[in-house]
Amino acid sequence: MSIMEVARKKYQAGTYAPGAPAEFLKPFAEQLADLTMGELKQSIDVSKLSPQVAQMSPLVQQAMQRTASQAGLGQLTFDPTTGEATGVGTGTGVAAYEPYLQKAEAAAGPTAYQSYMSPYQQEVLDATQQLLNEQRAAGRTALAPAQIEAGAFGQGRGQIAEAEYERQRDVYDTGIMSKLRQEGFLAAQQRAQQDMLNQLRLGAGQSAFESGITQALGATGAGAQQYSQSILDAMRQGNVLGMEYPLQRIQQAGNIFGGIASGVPSQFPTAPMTTNPALAATQAFASIYGGLGGGQKG
Repeated sequence: MSIMEVARKKYQAGTYAPGAPAEFLKPFAEQLADLTMGELKQSIDVSKLSPQVAQMSPLVQQAMQRTASQAGLGQLTFDPTTGEATGVGTGTGVAAYEPYLQKAEAAAGPTAYQSYMSPYQQEVLDATQQLLNEQRAAGRTALAPAQIEAGAFGQGRGQIAEAEYERQRDVYDTGIMSKLRQEGFLAAQQRAQQDMLNQLRLGAGQSAFESGITQALGATGAGAQQYSQSILDAMRQGNVLGMEYPLQRIQQAGNIFGGIASGVPSQFPTAPMTTNPALAATQAFASIYGGLGGGQKG
């Protein structure tokens, strides 16, 4: 006969002391207590239950390094455990876009146009000057026969005519040469201004391209780090559930035990009943009836 059956027989027989719990519940209570104490004695690895932060993604570190290099800083150093930046090396101190600004500033200077003069400008000036000189000489040659025909050769009027011719040639030649120089100057200025704008655009483009790459690396790295963090969180949650699950089962068993125990009387008669209840009731009725004289005859 099992322990439960023996306990049940004792309960039915009413051999318990007053206030004692049902005997057949004791093995269940003892086992429940043993399980509870066993779980409470288990050592807990707090490191498996503590929140953890995922290490910084290498892509985020690369984004940080590119940002530092863009600003003219040196090599970054990172903590091998957490991945966070712990130091900045010595760099050039010159931002990546600064060379473009320096070239733009040089192109905006008052004498910057000189370096933008066309290499063919001087050749044009020299060739034009030579042609004008030839025209001047040809004019002088044609001037003598005209003076002779007019009867003014070698006289004051002839000298005046020669001087007037030279003056007119000076004005004409100077105008042509000035115009050529002015056109060359304006063209050089336009090229300098265009180069200045190009340098500014290149600097802005370089910064925009680098910023785009840095943002893309940062976003990709952040996604990778978030995924790593989710893995750590899932592992921690699994460890917490693994620790709490046995206790939850014990609690459920305790609730079941409490429900059963609450439905079982805690006090029982010290001795079993030896009289048939129906017979006792009949005898009690007969005794009362006899006392009232119901059994006398007339």
